[in-house]
Amino acid sequence: MTDSPDHLPLVDFRADDDEIGRYALLLDSLGIGLLVFAADDSLLQRNARAEVLLGNATAIWEEENGQPLAADDRLEAQVRQTRQTLLQRPIGIRRGEGAPPIWCSASAFPVFAADGSLRRVLLTLADLSRHNWLANETRELPTHDPLTGVFSERYIALLLDDEGRRARRYGTPFALALVAIDDFQEFCLARGAQAGESALVDLARLLGTSLREFDMIGRFDGDQFLLILPNVRVNDALTGLERLREVVETTHVSDPLGPLTISGGVSEFTGADSAALIDSVRSLLAAARESGCNRLCVNLDFF
Repeated sequence: MTDSPDHLPLVDFRADDDEIGRYALLLDSLGIGLLVFAADDSLLQRNARAEVLLGNATAIWEEENGQPLAADDRLEAQVRQTRQTLLQRPIGIRRGEGAPPIWCSASAFPVFAADGSLRRVLLTLADLSRHNWLANETRELPTHDPLTGVFSERYIALLLDDEGRRARRYGTPFALALVAIDDFQEFCLARGAQAGESALVDLARLLGTSLREFDMIGRFDGDQFLLILPNVRVNDALTGLERLREVVETTHVSDPLGPLTISGGVSEFTGADSAALIDSVRSLLAAARESGCNRLCVNLDFF
């Protein structure tokens, strides 16, 4: 096994089948399913947890809106086409017609041969029903915020719980940040609610393009964004977020209605539960605003 910055523990992208077999056993111990596909899409292996999730009958795969997932839209098919990793996609699995869906967080990634050709595609399935709020859901999974396209508040909180459990198990770090547009209420009063929504959409876009592909972004408390940054220390996270702050300031500095800036609070996983972590970055965000806005405040205990 090798270290990886991705949300789930990954094998090396040139792993042999023995290493993949060990990976399958590890994921079993974590309660995560693994399916191993050949380059021609034939299924070569699935671990015991995947057997439980999929059952013996042909499983029906669904998108987060409850619609059947076409074969070409399956994650393993997308990886074969793009040779790129896909992370944390919500997937519903029905073990037969009329059966209730089992909602999973699915990730898929390629494994290459020595000559660079695609050799295997690995698909992981993390059962989300262990979370009480999700287990009791009877409607479609609310994973994304409809305005900004980032994760919803409930789902980013779920992902924070997952990341905390992973950090405790493996001792890996992660940073957490809460960012928001400065004086957002005044901004909306001056420019209108539609301008406020456009600003939130624009900030979500900048977050998505500025952060790493495996960082997690969720809309939080209406006008804020909670960021989970796996496998990074707070000082490195601060460097990247400071660049983001400067990009936002520069992008809007010539706005005829006035500049737009952001502030944020940044901390690192301490072993505390999710509520305490969120309280920490919320307090740091408040301190940044009280200090004049357009800045980041960080927990200095990590320096």
